[in-house]
Amino acid sequence: MNHYRQHQLFTTLLSILLVSSVISGQSKKERDQGNWTVFGRDVSGSHYNPDETTITPNNVTQLKPKWIFQTEGDVSSQPIIVDGVLFFGSWDGQEYAVDAKTGKKLWAYDCGQSTRSAAVYAGGVLYFGDIAGFLHALDAKTGSLKWKKRVDSHPYTVATSSPIYHQGRIYIGVSSHEEGWILRNPKYECCTFRGSVVAFDAATGDEVWRFYVIPDTPKEQGKDKKDRTIIGPSGGAVWSTVTLDPTTKRVYVTTGNQYSQPVSKYCNAIIALDMVTGKEIWSYQATPKDIWTFGCRDNVECDDLDIDFGTAPVFVKGAGGKRLVVAGQKSGWAYALDPNTGKLVWKTEVGPGGKLGGIEFGLASDGERIYAGISNFPKQGSISALDGATGKILWQTPDPTNKANFGPITVTGKGDNRLVWAGSVSGFMRAYNARDGKILWEFDTGGAVGGGIAVVDGTVYVGSGYSFLRIGKTNNKLYAFSLDGNTASAK
Repeated sequence: MNHYRQHQLFTTLLSILLVSSVISGQSKKERDQGNWTVFGRDVSGSHYNPDETTITPNNVTQLKPKWIFQTEGDVSSQPIIVDGVLFFGSWDGQEYAVDAKTGKKLWAYDCGQSTRSAAVYAGGVLYFGDIAGFLHALDAKTGSLKWKKRVDSHPYTVATSSPIYHQGRIYIGVSSHEEGWILRNPKYECCTFRGSVVAFDAATGDEVWRFYVIPDTPKEQGKDKKDRTIIGPSGGAVWSTVTLDPTTKRVYVTTGNQYSQPVSKYCNAIIALDMVTGKEIWSYQATPKDIWTFGCRDNVECDDLDIDFGTAPVFVKGAGGKRLVVAGQKSGWAYALDPNTGKLVWKTEVGPGGKLGGIEFGLASDGERIYAGISNFPKQGSISALDGATGKILWQTPDPTNKANFGPITVTGKGDNRLVWAGSVSGFMRAYNARDGKILWEFDTGGAVGGGIAVVDGTVYVGSGYSFLRIGKTNNKLYAFSLDGNTASAK
């Protein structure tokens, strides 16, 4: 065996031992309470950790950096934590495994493309998507590749949706960068991409079923103002993360705008699918005929809105204890539907909407309230709490730095000990009192906070840096905060 192979083998064995030692150092109870294995902490996307009791409104001001991990690119992937190991991706093309207590790197996997969304862990395997549209399955102990599949054959496919695991399947939305391709090629004939939701076999990566947001195959639809062929219908990207309801065996999906005509009823919509077959159960369209691309002005059918749904649907208790499913739109409106029928129960205008405004990724539920972030980029955003039964805004706190709040929101604790965690384009991350929206603690991370915040076992984890579409400042760090913080840097 040559020296290179010996070194490779030694590195792999060391990674296994490091990850295993982290796991074995905890009791099962500690591991269960200290885990955040999926984007929204649970398959229903709540972004709520009621078991977090260490950090409360009374002591949150004591939070200090515990350690800082540096990458070579922006960190807008929400971290997940499994048995004392932190997993997250970076725009440097690496997926990282880090000791959650010390910030020491355990392994890094080079996928060759930026990873901006959260991974999901199940049965010793880590699954995540990349900006080139590939879904990766890694051995979580070593970072070695088990399988890799493209989520769609379209050349401009991207995977911004975080995968969700349940009973041997991976569910993921399919998005695209085709709506902006005319900026690269002025003669580009738009468009042929169709958004979808796919269920993959978690063991093999084989496709089980696929639901197309645009059911019809695109074909020529005439010419635009510059005599380019219009191809359609197209669009309906699913850049949000899907939500599962295992009890009713349903998948809840939110969809984006159309790229080209004729119009489809599934764009800018909330859709319920059968988890087993992928067949539609119901759909609710919030904004019909939202046809938009970066070349929109040349298409006579363009409405110039671009108000997709970008949040994962969440559940909340409605009037009389009836369960509702809620999603937020870039229009600035939140919609609550009856999950059995898809009928509208309430809708609330939370704040200003627009192409980079409204509710982007920020929606969370503690079962009683909905918490929503407003982007309003490049102007002042806000964080709000809504009554789950009525949609009434209970409080709304503007961003003190006059910047957008577009990233995912997290809620922790119970009753009066609830805290709301949110980031800002300005670089600040903040803890709000869930009772009245008062800002209790803030920290300037140095870069836009565009990913979600995970809070488990008395520690807060957040990535810093989001410069996509020139929205915010770049950075290359993942922070861990605790009440007894002891700053250390790691790579």
